[in-house]
Amino acid sequence: MKTISDIVILFVDDEPDVLSALRRFLRKEPYRVVFAESGAKALEILASQPVAIIVSDLRMPEMDGLTLLNEARTRYPETERLILSATSDMDKIIAAIDRSDVLRFIQKPLEPEPFKQIIRDAVDIYLLKANAIPVSATVAADKL
Repeated sequence: MKTISDIVILFVDDEPDVLSALRRFLRKEPYRVVFAESGAKALEILASQPVAIIVSDLRMPEMDGLTLLNEARTRYPETERLILSATSDMDKIIAAIDRSDVLRFIQKPLEPEPFKQIIRDAVDIYLLKANAIPVSATVAADKL
């Protein structure tokens, strides 16, 4: 059974100041956080360790967040995906949510406490899914 201490959250943003702020906001949280400054680096991290949640900026050079989240969805479908962006392009936001099966859009700039609650909610959702008992197991248990 997975617990909150098993959770790894990957934050992806091409702006070092944003990653630094996230590191400060989350330093006392019970899950582990890792950071990537590009989509390519994020894919390397995803390939090297289990990641429960990806929080990505949309607008990044080389590989944008939508491409990254689509790739993550294909390769790691159990990973929850969130967008953290200053964009107000609603068409892009809706496309990202629809195509990448994004759990939540978070608008920059961040307010630390509401942001931490959003991440905690994503952790809860991930843990509920990861620890769910398959229906077939409950049916088998009922027959015992």
